[in-house]
Amino acid sequence: MTVTSIRFPENVYNKIKEAADFSGLNVTAYMRDAIIEKIEDQEDYAECVKEAQNMTETVSREEVMKEVFGDEDK
Repeated sequence: MTVTSIRFPENVYNKIKEAADFSGLNVTAYMRDAIIEKIEDQEDYAECVKEAQNMTETVSREEVMKEVFGDEDK
């Protein structure tokens, strides 16, 4: 396992500490979770962009709204 350190101004660290306390985590676990979540979000975004670039079909706004919200006429 690799260990690293991060320097924060005191006011920023205090905000992180408050957020970690609110979440019931220590500062290290809170930052680790935040970093992992950010990486996963970026991977998900990259996968979506790749899929979108491979799409050849277009869909109208109306079709999207119908798919998401269903048929309002029923």
